[in-house]
Formats: sequence, C-alpha cells, structure tokens
Amino acid sequence: MTREVVWDHGVALPGHRLWLDPLTVRSFAFISHAHTDHARRHKEALLTPQTLALIPEERRPRGWRMLGFGEPMRRGGGTVMLHPAGHMLGSAMLHFEHDGWSVLYTGDVKLRQPGRIETLVPRANVLIVETTYGRPHFRFGDPDETLELIARWCRRALDSRVTPVLLCHALGKTEEVMLQLAQYGFAFALEKRCVPCARQYAAAGRSLPDWIELDGKPVMDRVVIAPPVGKDDVRRLGRYRTALISGWAKDPEFAQLFGADATFDLSDHCDFDELMEVVARSGATQVYTVHGFTEDFARSLRRKGVRAWALEANEQLALAL
Repeated sequence: MTREVVWDHGVALPGHRLWLDPLTVRSFAFISHAHTDHARRHKEALLTPQTLALIPEERRPRGWRMLGFGEPMRRGGGTVMLHPAGHMLGSAMLHFEHDGWSVLYTGDVKLRQPGRIETLVPRANVLIVETTYGRPHFRFGDPDETLELIARWCRRALDSRVTPVLLCHALGKTEEVMLQLAQYGFAFALEKRCVPCARQYAAAGRSLPDWIELDGKPVMDRVVIAPPVGKDDVRRLGRYRTALISGWAKDPEFAQLFGADATFDLSDHCDFDELMEVVARSGATQVYTVHGFTEDFARSLRRKGVRAWALEANEQLALAL
C-alpha cells in the first residue's frame, strides 16, 4: 500500500521506498541529523549539507543526496521537502506528499530556542514524532530564563575562583551552549572529547566563540564543557563544580547518576507540552510515536481524542493508514 507506515528496525514508507532514520544499513535512507544513533553508513542517504559535514568520514554514507531546507525533491512518486527541526545544526524534519496525502517525520525536534526562536511545523495528514520526553513531568522552564540561570551559576563560580564545568553532549549541545553563553562574555575550555566536534561545527559553517582544549592543568578564567560520562580531565582542575545541562534534569535519579552539583533543564528536545504543540500545529489526524516514552505519549494523545499509536511497540508492526 502507498499509504502505509512500517516499523522494522526503523521507520519506513515502503510504498515509496523511503526509510527514515533506520537503525540498520539500507539502500536509501533519510538521516535527520548527525548524532551516531541516527547516522548510518547507508548505501545512499538523503540529508542536509550541514549534517553531512558533521558526520566523520569513517561513518558517512557511501553515497548521498544533499537537500537544502525548502527544496523539493521527487521520490517514490511523491515530493520530499526538508524543514529545520531545531535540534542541532543541520537537523531536519522530512515532509512527504503524494496524491494529496502527506506525512511529517520530525526526527529529534525542538520547538523553542533561546532568543525566542521557534521552529515551524508543517501541516500533514500523518505525523511521526519522537517522544524522548513524552511524560507529563518533563516540563522545562523558559529557555532564555534557564540560560540566564546557567550564566549566573557560572559567574558565581568564577568569582569564587572555582571552575564551572557544564556537562553536555559533545556534538551539538556543547557548541550551542557555547554560542548561547558567549553573549555573557564567557570564554571556554573543552574536554578532549568535545574538541573534534567543535572543529566539525566550525567546518560546517557555525563560527564558535573563543575556546581552548583542556591540557591537564587548572583553568581559572574559563567555563569548562565536558561530556557527562568520564571526568578524568575534570578532576585535575582542582576546585570545580559541575552542572548537568539536560532535559533529564527533571528526572532526579538520572541527574544523580552523573553526580552533578547542579542541574539545568536546557534541552535540545521538546518537553511534554512542546510535543503536544507539535501535534496540534501539524494538524495530523493520525500520530505515530517513536523513541523514548512512546506508549505513554500516545496514551496521552488518545485521552485528548487524537488517534495515536506507538509505532515501535512491535518491530513487525505494519499499520495501514
């Protein structure tokens, strides 16, 4: 059927020979962004130029078709168009239209950015949405206010001659946090695992503020950024305090796992209310949830009268629309 969505180790529109962020290598697939859990060495891939630039050579697809935002492309008898997803540099939502029937696949998505920037959500009959934070207790603060709190926390530490260490994922989160905090006048030092990612970001066209690489010696005048897991270099800093920058700050057990002194819920994913807003803005009459709290969020939507199902609840599930 041409109006069918299938889950089989990834999302697919089999009637149109289109795979969406599949977990296994395929002959042709859409890669929504450059994080390793989405980027595979497919035989051929559709992705944005920025996403391609952020994927290391050894992990790049063997062939690719780069597509800019808003540029139409014919595929499987229909038309594909990519739209910014707000998750990280180059991240894209895919909109597919065929004979008046349309599907929107969000990939990892974020509606509200610091600076009052909002991600636009295209209209579609069917929505396939990621639900990393698909439970009601994941409600994040205003991103600009949270950014201000992070800046104050860093400034208090520096004024006390204590090194502030922000725990962030190396690719995407680190660079965006640097860009957002630079307006407060901070300079940065990056743990070695963040360094290649920062260089990739710069090569992909996003100019970053002043930073140096940690060299095992204490730094007293910079904000340090490091991945949440593994703190050997951080422990050599002497006096330091750590803050986890993540939506998981709303989950006390998860935050405690990383032993952070403070937590801030600045996320590059939608919270529960934003996910609800994505559904409303899309106008979709059928919603499928993937990744994260899929069944929980689908259940919340059904309580509101929306036809919604967790697509990956059964890997052999095929749902005719």
